[in-house]
Amino acid sequence: MNDTIKGVPYNNPSLIPIGKYDIEIKQPIEIEVDNTGSYGAGEEGKWSIITKLNLDDGKEVTMVDLVTLKKVLDKNGLYPSLEESEVASLCQITLIDDRVTVRGDIVKVTYSN
Repeated sequence: MNDTIKGVPYNNPSLIPIGKYDIEIKQPIEIEVDNTGSYGAGEEGKWSIITKLNLDDGKEVTMVDLVTLKKVLDKNGLYPSLEESEVASLCQITLIDDRVTVRGDIVKVTYSN
């Protein structure tokens, strides 16, 4: 699967914010990982990618921690190998039964002429 999207405008939120780019879709990504876990002993070693918080006013907030997601994928050897000018574009994150599924594409980004 090698599709190319030409002349993506500079204001596309998932790309570098300045300029006009061509995006070549190299391959799809689908990664599944535990939503929670630990990396050491004690409370300080626990992590969670997607967390629901209940506020005092009764509202519920769902937080997706992308930094923790990246660290967990790296730690487990699941982050895709990328070549020069390639980017892992994350398009969808779902949580089912304490398992996070990440879907997206590996894309090559080049400056559009």
